[in-house]
Amino acid sequence: MKICSDVDGVILNYIQGFIDFTQRENIPYTHEPELYGVIRNFPDNLGMRDQFHAGDSLRQLNYFDDSLQILNMLATQHELHLVTALEPEQFRKREENLAALNYTSLQCVGDIRKEQIIVEEIQPDVMLEDRPELIEAFYSAGIRVLFPDWHPYTKGMERFGTPFSRWQEIPELLQNASKSN
Repeated sequence: MKICSDVDGVILNYIQGFIDFTQRENIPYTHEPELYGVIRNFPDNLGMRDQFHAGDSLRQLNYFDDSLQILNMLATQHELHLVTALEPEQFRKREENLAALNYTSLQCVGDIRKEQIIVEEIQPDVMLEDRPELIEAFYSAGIRVLFPDWHPYTKGMERFGTPFSRWQEIPELLQNASKSN
């Protein structure tokens, strides 16, 4: 089976990494980042993203509980491709952060090209994704989608994919996916 996964928000806790960054840098925000996303509602959102990405924060994001163990186990049985919307110049930081993870390929493709790369080039059997518009796009492209339901912004996406609450659920969900194909 060919499995593809987004990284930030699925494997690594980008939101908490950004919150930690704002606390270290004493950067106030006026919204609830867990609910509305992290790089929003700043006077200069792109500048804030660039500041976050310029330091070492992308090298230090924490894995979501059990994601590392489950993905390494899956990588022994399946192709595991990782695609992130980070810009290509962030590749080394992302690669360093994922050094303990075994995968077939890792690509930092930028936000604009992510969907195209996954649908046209990787063509996975299953996609792990958290961004609602991409969950819907991959579903429309005929790709089975699994998404983390711990993000408020993924609520209601059950029409387009299968939610998971814990990484330990993934092997069984994948086994069920292969039976239904």
